[in-house]
Amino acid sequence: MKSTRALCPWPLGLPLLRAIKRDPIGVPRRLQKEYGDVVVMKLLSTRIYYLFRPEAARKVLVDHSREFPKEERVLRIFRSVEGENVITTEGHLWERHRQIIAPTLASKQLPAYVALMAACADEGIRAHLPAKAGESAVIQVDRWTSRITMDVILRALFSYQGSREEADAVSDASSALTRQMMRQAFWPFVPPEWLPYPGRSEKWKSLAIIRNLIIRQIEERRRCAATGRQVGCDILDLLLAAHEDGARARGVGLSDEEIVDNCVGLFGAGRITSATALTWWIGLMAIHREIAQRVREEVRGAQAACKSDGEVASLPFLSATIKEALRLYPPSTATFTRKALQDIEVDGEVIKKDSVVAIPIWVFHRDERWYPDPEEYRPERFMPGAPALPRRAFMPFGAGPHFCLGQHFAMMEIALIGARLISDFELSLDARTTLPEPIVDLVFRPREGLGVQFVRCH
Repeated sequence: MKSTRALCPWPLGLPLLRAIKRDPIGVPRRLQKEYGDVVVMKLLSTRIYYLFRPEAARKVLVDHSREFPKEERVLRIFRSVEGENVITTEGHLWERHRQIIAPTLASKQLPAYVALMAACADEGIRAHLPAKAGESAVIQVDRWTSRITMDVILRALFSYQGSREEADAVSDASSALTRQMMRQAFWPFVPPEWLPYPGRSEKWKSLAIIRNLIIRQIEERRRCAATGRQVGCDILDLLLAAHEDGARARGVGLSDEEIVDNCVGLFGAGRITSATALTWWIGLMAIHREIAQRVREEVRGAQAACKSDGEVASLPFLSATIKEALRLYPPSTATFTRKALQDIEVDGEVIKKDSVVAIPIWVFHRDERWYPDPEEYRPERFMPGAPALPRRAFMPFGAGPHFCLGQHFAMMEIALIGARLISDFELSLDARTTLPEPIVDLVFRPREGLGVQFVRCH
């Protein structure tokens, strides 16, 4: 069934806006069930199309990506925090940023990051989890994963290891900025920064914490370069090299401000998405203990065979459990809206120029047409030899030219940390029998804190 019926005859569509704000996960699912795979509505003065089929997503995100750039309103909200970087720009400016940033996160760069990921995991385990066989501890997993992924991104970006207090302050600032961006997404307009608005002072304070840390690292790196002292090969080194190459080529590389802006973007995206995905995976392992045992046996077998950390992180069943966790709880939906630059037909419907197109990944990932028993956690869906999925039915990191540059980095990070946890600990939920309900806060995070009991195996 396809519908072109406007769902909001009420003036301005404000009741729908309030409903989406209250339940951004459930409302799109109800729209699909009631109206079909193409849903059209008016919200304020904007025509919005919800598309629910993988073929339609491919048309918008891949085949006609130039005709469907990211929605400018969303980009303005992101730019108010991150400035102009590879996440917040479009057109030729975005292409230049991506050309420079992509090599820093390419799969061939991953071996350089494996050792630091392993070090962060080992230090986080030593600091917060039981050390002796049979000992147990209850950990608030969402807080713990934020700390670990904060350490990873600091070292990957800057080869920097700050104090626990500094890392917590930066992590809290990053979370505060995420909440503010989500808050502004439901305002009728994006306010200019000179206009007082709710949350502005906290936003500026949080942003100053992050930007000051980044600026200090850049200044220190340049002092080291001036004295011939080598710090290490990290993302900042590659960005500064692009800056120097650009200076020699008269402006092709990144400016100082663009380096800071891209670090802010990588900082936010690299921490919160990995932390949230790892949190859900740990929770699922705590519930599905027979699956966890199978992963444990696979990991221990690889470790006994002296496999490297990179090889362990690529094990097939471990990878399948992570992908299935990403299906049920995809990290982000913040950049899955697009604006049509012209009239264009998609999935039998003519998308009108200036309309907004929404691709609700949560609904895609839980559609029983592609995933039988979609609410069930079944890693075998992603094992070799499993039935093929329609292209774009699984898009936790996006699709097309704007797919997440850090997806390989994130998958390696989650797998490497997860392998260490599952090898050494038995997991179970503390004081609850199911996982918390998810909420949308730019990422799909648990509504309440997730307490998990870790029991040291050996």
